[in-house]
Amino acid sequence: MFVLHVGPHKTATTWLQHNFHANARALEGAGWFYPQTGERVRVAHHDLSDNAAEILDDASEKVAEIRRIAEKARVAGLSLLLSSEGFRNWKPAEIARLRDLVGQEMRIVYCLRDPASLLYSFWAQQIKTGQKLSFPAFRNRHFKARMKSRILNPLVEVEALAGIAGTSLTLLVYDEIRRRNLDIFDVFTTEILDLPPLPHVDETSTANERLPLELAEFMRLMLIQAGDWRSFSDVNIGRMFRHFLADDVCREIVDTVRAVPGAGASIKIPRKRPLFRQVEKRLLRRHRARLIPAPGSEQLFLDGVQICDFYREKRLLADPAVAALLDRMSHLFRPKGPRVLLANLSRGALIGWRRLLKRLRG
Repeated sequence: MFVLHVGPHKTATTWLQHNFHANARALEGAGWFYPQTGERVRVAHHDLSDNAAEILDDASEKVAEIRRIAEKARVAGLSLLLSSEGFRNWKPAEIARLRDLVGQEMRIVYCLRDPASLLYSFWAQQIKTGQKLSFPAFRNRHFKARMKSRILNPLVEVEALAGIAGTSLTLLVYDEIRRRNLDIFDVFTTEILDLPPLPHVDETSTANERLPLELAEFMRLMLIQAGDWRSFSDVNIGRMFRHFLADDVCREIVDTVRAVPGAGASIKIPRKRPLFRQVEKRLLRRHRARLIPAPGSEQLFLDGVQICDFYREKRLLADPAVAALLDRMSHLFRPKGPRVLLANLSRGALIGWRRLLKRLRG
């Protein structure tokens, strides 16, 4: 069996990947191979999911690595487990090619989450990796796309995955798992891998923590001032803040943003909107047999109204205290400055070390 976990983002993927990685030996002892191949991110397989088109090139390094992984699993008589949110961006032909290279029966695992809460959570998460849109602009972009939005309408991805011949698809229902007070790693272990529960890692060791809204909004303003952050840093701004800003500086930023008069605002997203209920009904009608846990009602998602707090960009930029902090932080993280250079060098060295370890393992 070959299980491919494709996310998407903000459905406890980091929690799952940390636990898969921490339990790699136990998984192997129980018949599952979770490769320790991560370079860019140690615990997951983002390097394998990057540059999807390479899977169609038989001479590519990606194909060679997939073959090495598949051969190790075959020789040891193990089923294979891969996990990366990047796989959700692959075209059906690319996933089919991956299945053929591995040469095992393939099961794709995708997690469904309430679209309204996913929209807000994903917006905040993306700021750490370079997203500059305000929440109102981000919301408007997705609601303008409506049924074409992959966040508001998971059927866009689900039906593409379900249509891949020679594979099966399982849909983990994030909100149902939480309603039942279950842990998604336990559900994955018992229902997908058919194993007893495994130990959990310490939750504080997973690095995908949620930032205070004020800090996220301040990062977004810094990204706007900096322009293309990626042009001078291989390390995203979220990691820069986490590693280089002391707790008292973070508190200063939060307090300064929070104190701006009239800057705080919120948008309400009612979950009774026809768009959400239409998606929910279609998922139940077309994919009920794929859902884990099986819903006890005609409800997949949440009830009520999603409150999405944000700060008005113009009010923040016009505030002298915020402007002074932005100037100070922009100097601290200036292109080619010592902190940015150190972060880039450290990341390059870490990736090089992981690459060496991977080659030594064979």
